[in-house]
Amino acid sequence: MLRILGAACLLFAGTAAGCLQSRKLRDHRDRLRAFLKFLSEVKTEMTYAGVPVEELLERHGRGLVLLQPYFQARQDGADFLTAWSRTAENGLLSGQERVLLQGFGEGFGATDLQGQLSHCSLYQELTRKELDTAEKQYSEKGKLYRMLGICIGAMVALVLL
Repeated sequence: MLRILGAACLLFAGTAAGCLQSRKLRDHRDRLRAFLKFLSEVKTEMTYAGVPVEELLERHGRGLVLLQPYFQARQDGADFLTAWSRTAENGLLSGQERVLLQGFGEGFGATDLQGQLSHCSLYQELTRKELDTAEKQYSEKGKLYRMLGICIGAMVALVLL
């Protein structure tokens, strides 16, 4: 009886590990989608309303998980670039997400309106490319990780029995 319970626990652990790896891929894809939406909203509002950078971030970035370290740093009194660099240092982000955020923050609010629109367009395109890669990875590897977790858990459970 105890062996069966142990085998069931191993099967569950393998399945959970596979689902966790798959979820990491999905979260990466979702963060990129949210950032792309943020860029689109910021660009649109800059075009038609000429809203300052700080207000744009407050309006459209508050709900983004990516930008939470920025808002925390601003509450602690950090200047814009220091707060933005803390955003890029977020441990949850992949290397490419960090590069995108750091590059976007360094140029955000640094030029005139036309320069800002070009900057947003550039980062929209870079984010779109990264999003395409992330979606492809999730569709290819997400199911693989889940099934691999189940199979490894079942294999170890069978060895135990």
